[in-house]
Amino acid sequence: MAATPRAEGPPEEVIKAVGCAHYKRKSKFVTPCCNKVYTCRFCHDEKEDHTVNRKEVTELICTLCETRQPVQAECQNCGIRFGKYTCLECNLFDDEDKNQYHCSGCGICRIGGAGRFFHCEKCNMCLPVQLKNGHKCVENVSRANCPVCLEDIHTSRIPCHIPDCGHLLHRTCFEQLLQSGHYACPICQTSLMDMTQLWKYLDNEVAHTPMPPEYSNYMADILCKDCHKESTVKFHVVGLKCTQCGSYNTCRIKGPPCPIAGETASNNTNRVALSPNPNFLDDHPDSGSGHADNSEGSSNN
Repeated sequence: MAATPRAEGPPEEVIKAVGCAHYKRKSKFVTPCCNKVYTCRFCHDEKEDHTVNRKEVTELICTLCETRQPVQAECQNCGIRFGKYTCLECNLFDDEDKNQYHCSGCGICRIGGAGRFFHCEKCNMCLPVQLKNGHKCVENVSRANCPVCLEDIHTSRIPCHIPDCGHLLHRTCFEQLLQSGHYACPICQTSLMDMTQLWKYLDNEVAHTPMPPEYSNYMADILCKDCHKESTVKFHVVGLKCTQCGSYNTCRIKGPPCPIAGETASNNTNRVALSPNPNFLDDHPDSGSGHADNSEGSSNN
């Protein structure tokens, strides 16, 4: 008996077009939360008032033959593979090559290539290999939300920026901060980038802006937000410079005015606690130079 010829599948261009704006794949999933059909979790979360945990998905629908079936790598009816990259732990299928890999430490799939990243146990996230012996560990740092947009970082598909202080924020949020003239970490207030050129600019401003005689000997007690050391400096309207590291990213630490030790209140020389100049990091012409950009963490898939 002659073998029954196998039915021809759909044209290759039709297969390639299957998917959504987020993923190219040949399956849809049945949501365990609301029993609806979506191509991916992002499509679901954009339309519903709740989120779906894709690891709880138990059923798929093949987009080629419409067969409803348990989660698996290939369709049980037509044999098509749902995605060139398949992770059954995350229930992730993707036909696009993004150098995906599953990180057991993070518990999710990431993009960028496993060889380019390592999992830091204390930070509890994947970081670029060039930071393996040169980053500041912050425990479970990626499990918090971005301090700018307040959206999740750990499962976000947006690349993150890793400043020297170790706190994470989305790359796009970091760029928006700089464009708005904000150069300090929203969490710890440490400078987000190399500010050497701006500090030189402010040094020049101070040198060419003499204070009135009645204020020339006033002092201020300050705390530097970059080196975290205290110092007593001469007050200047342009800014209060740390004597330890030269940063102008400082704030006051004492209360009302008081005479300097060994002097009387009548000699017009006082130590005063002054609020920092709120515009000490305005976007000056030279403030953008000297930007030392740290590496980004791997994006999530």
